[in-house]
Amino acid sequence: MQEGKKKNVIIHYLPVLGCISTGIIYAAIGIIAILSFLRLKNAGADESSLLAFLNQYVLGKILVWIIMLGTVSYIIWRIYETITDPYEYGKNWKGLAKRTGIALSTIADALIVYAAVRYLTGMGNIQENEQLTEQRHTVQNILQESWGPMLIIVMGVVVAITAFVQFFYGITRGYRERLEVEEFSPKMKKLIHILGITGYFSRGVILGIIAYFYINAGILKDAQQIVDTDKAFDFIGDNIGHLYFILVAAGTICYGLFMFALGKSYDIDSD
Repeated sequence: MQEGKKKNVIIHYLPVLGCISTGIIYAAIGIIAILSFLRLKNAGADESSLLAFLNQYVLGKILVWIIMLGTVSYIIWRIYETITDPYEYGKNWKGLAKRTGIALSTIADALIVYAAVRYLTGMGNIQENEQLTEQRHTVQNILQESWGPMLIIVMGVVVAITAFVQFFYGITRGYRERLEVEEFSPKMKKLIHILGITGYFSRGVILGIIAYFYINAGILKDAQQIVDTDKAFDFIGDNIGHLYFILVAAGTICYGLFMFALGKSYDIDSD
């Protein structure tokens, strides 16, 4: 019995570390987006630019290591969660759809780990705000292949599905089975739910915009259509309105804060 408990404690650290690292990333991105809007910082409101900025400093490198290890932990946990089904979603179409959504959510985390490894090992000399240029260059090379446009469209569709999952997860409060809220006061519970719903909605908006431009890039065979999180924020500000820019940026901060709360009270087996 003690062995089982010890095992559960070890497993529990994976999503906790993952939630903390995710919280750091998205709270920082939301803050940077608002600072950029106020012209107090020159853009860089995306995951890769954040890592590039941190990697310039000794303490920043330590934080990049923390983010990378936490994100790897979260990926391992999500794969474990998809395979073992601790929340008993089941093997019917609904359960498999939920588990597929869990698996898809690891894609963004894997890209963050990839970027972190490049910066920490010196494999990439890309500076802050330069990641999008390299990304577009890579997409342009893919588009030159006969199968390239279709691949980029498929990638856009996958991101679009992931965006839809974020909306659905927030609206239905799908995160509740992972959240042990008994220890919180009624007001704190309400605040956490507000952070979760707002955060998932904002993340869904950003992913939806990125997906739209990926699909557009494949259809038009134009890599310049590709946008990252930072350019998605710019699209909102330039084409939808400054108020919505602020709301989505604030929602991104809410997502980061929600992940901190989730990490503090993560229920690994839906007790």
